[in-house]
Amino acid sequence: MGVLAVLLFNPSGVAGRWIISKYEGWQEQRRVARHWPELTSAPSYLGPPPQQGGAVIVEFVAYDCPACKTVAPAVLEAAREQGVTVVVRHVPSERGDPASTEAALAAICAEQHGLFPEAHDALVSEDMWLETRDWVGLGVSLGVGDPESFGSCVSEDEAPRHRLARDVELVKALRIPGTPTFVSTEGLHVGTAGLASAVATADAPAWQHAPRRPSTGYVFHSAEHPDLAERLFFVVGGFFAPDSGLIVVDGTELHFVDMASGENRVVGRKGGGPEEFSHITGSFRTSEGVAVWDFPRRRVVSITHAGEFGPSRSYLDVVFNSFHALRPVAHHPGGSTVFHDGDGSDGVRDSEGRYWQRARYVAVDPGGGQRVVAEAQGHERHSDTQNDRSVLFGHRTFEAATADRFVVAETNRESISVFDWRGKQVASIPMPVGGVRLTADQIGMERASRIEELRELQVEFASDPRFPFTLSEMEETRRASQPPPANEVAPPIDALLTDFDSRLWVRDYRLPGQDSVLWRVWDIEQEQQLFAVSLDGEDTLLDARGDLVLLRRLDAFDAHHVVVTPLVTVRAEGGT
Repeated sequence: MGVLAVLLFNPSGVAGRWIISKYEGWQEQRRVARHWPELTSAPSYLGPPPQQGGAVIVEFVAYDCPACKTVAPAVLEAAREQGVTVVVRHVPSERGDPASTEAALAAICAEQHGLFPEAHDALVSEDMWLETRDWVGLGVSLGVGDPESFGSCVSEDEAPRHRLARDVELVKALRIPGTPTFVSTEGLHVGTAGLASAVATADAPAWQHAPRRPSTGYVFHSAEHPDLAERLFFVVGGFFAPDSGLIVVDGTELHFVDMASGENRVVGRKGGGPEEFSHITGSFRTSEGVAVWDFPRRRVVSITHAGEFGPSRSYLDVVFNSFHALRPVAHHPGGSTVFHDGDGSDGVRDSEGRYWQRARYVAVDPGGGQRVVAEAQGHERHSDTQNDRSVLFGHRTFEAATADRFVVAETNRESISVFDWRGKQVASIPMPVGGVRLTADQIGMERASRIEELRELQVEFASDPRFPFTLSEMEETRRASQPPPANEVAPPIDALLTDFDSRLWVRDYRLPGQDSVLWRVWDIEQEQQLFAVSLDGEDTLLDARGDLVLLRRLDAFDAHHVVVTPLVTVRAEGGT
């Protein structure tokens, strides 16, 4: 029996080989599961978008790989005829050919124009580019509006190179043996024959199968409590409290609401006193309760969960770089308040055209001392002789915070960065798939919306006696200036939020005319997507706790209400 056991279970024995094979397969599936959200997050896909909840596979491609060209028609058939999303990841030339590496960069550059499928097809269907390396010509054949810029993207831009470098890191992390290699949630499928087995085992992650939605019922609705409903004028924030309470932040007061009884305690009022507010424009969670930003007075006021006023600090005496971009975003554990600040370029430019208004996150201590916590690329803006404004559908930087993490999302990056409060990056969340090409109607709708928002801001700024322009002067400047330019492709996201449970909510970009929005919910520490939530486009998400969401809703008369409702999963047949 001992001899038989040795023969069977030693590494070269029948059972030993079986055990090793099963163990290696299990390890492979773990590696794939660990990187799956990032693997499927690239905008380089064939077939339906990955977020639509269908079957998804990933293909690792080298454009000078003969087998990749051989299998390309079958890959395209799987994407178009079978509805399988094929996310393409790039591998530099296996033969060291610089033309192939440049081809991968060209495919990545094509994503910015919403033309990846066309570029991919051109690169796998013919070989002339191996000799000519004419990327400007490729841009012309693809219909890129500015072919010279496309050629510069391939030869000079750093962003596609960073992206390709990350694809190479994924090759190493997943131990990809060569190209083509197909990846499903079951593991690696190598070679041209791997396509069939990958498609056969293709599936979407559980969180993609059926996004959760708010129930038609609710746990709490402010409309049922007249004493609260009559006082809500303009809800700018809302939070779940540790017990069964809510904290609702309105323009000049806070409401501490017991969901069970509907009892409402009002804290603050309009005015200029120590426990009064001129105009609250923002709020964020703290360890003791919430903090609000009284913008005209440049004052941050803390209020405990019990509704008691805590520390209050005016920042009128603190020198910041920015006026328009300035806002507090978090309390630093060391006692400072962290502000989103700009780079000092508010409306001051030496030349016209597009530029990036960099973002600085500055911790200001009670004595006024400043320390930079993080820096980011910021917002994409445009300056002309009359005005300085955000680019329509321009890239932006968003931030969110928990008690021990600070999250920064730059929409032109491949991932969302998570820092600890010492400034060290501790996690990375994949950026959702972007690359939606915009229509002329959508750009027109966005332009009209921006004009209305600008008018509202003009009224707000004109009420500040320190603002150097009158309302009529600002309106005259707006009319005389040229419309801001628009990007042809929308950014991937337009909002971040951290909830009561310290989960990160990331919202896919809401296009003009779109009726619903999709939020992706992440466990920050585990870097794992938990589920997705589809909300009505008119609802504003304020907070979440467990399976409950706190929403701001407008009624038929545009009156503000707050609603707490559970999330449910809607089955394909309509059940829950």
